[in-house]
Amino acid sequence: MAVWKLTLAGGGLERWHPDQNTSEYEPAFSQDGKWCACVQSRANLQLKLVIESVPAGKQAVFDPGGGFAGLRHPAFSPDGSRVVFSMPATGGQQLISVDTLAKDRRDLTATVGINNHPAFSPDGRRLAFSSSRDGDFEIYIMSADGTEPVRITRSPGMDLRPVWHPDGKRLAFVSNRDGNFEIYLMRDDGGELRNLTNHPDRDDFPAWHPDGARLAFISERDGQYDLFLAELD
Repeated sequence: MAVWKLTLAGGGLERWHPDQNTSEYEPAFSQDGKWCACVQSRANLQLKLVIESVPAGKQAVFDPGGGFAGLRHPAFSPDGSRVVFSMPATGGQQLISVDTLAKDRRDLTATVGINNHPAFSPDGRRLAFSSSRDGDFEIYIMSADGTEPVRITRSPGMDLRPVWHPDGKRLAFVSNRDGNFEIYLMRDDGGELRNLTNHPDRDDFPAWHPDGARLAFISERDGQYDLFLAELD
């Protein structure tokens, strides 16, 4: 498994680390493009968080030590100073924050269940994330320091992978509330819910284009997974 860079204008593909001989997952970039974070497999059952300066390539590694380390879903703060990710910890899967040197650890959640898919609001003051703390995956928003969590979805299905619209007032997320994984849009208080994809095949992993008028996502259509870019009304 490798991380690849796609040029939207021409469709060109380039491997991010062409000489890497271990698997890499879930890349995230800072808004200014100066930092990249990804999950890297460095040993059996050991996933590490690698934070890399661009283009210098200098790496810092967060390694919690011990046995199994299942780090997932890194996300940069808008100013590029911190990375939030999900990691097994006391009580379940928790959200953790470190600086770009992979130091200054801060634990942001301490609940039962799984907390994952963190996403910073454009102003850096809030974090949206999905959590199973109440028995079912729902979308929550809390302050960037981990305080004042508020649940904003309530559905019998799984609500996952929230991403903030560039206006900071809306979020796209994935849900199977209607029996199939679709991408939905809602206000940051859970109102004005709208199904954006409405397709019989699975639609997942949304990411906003910086102009806010287009949404990239992965969909299983015609029997294979592909990357799509859709314009929104």
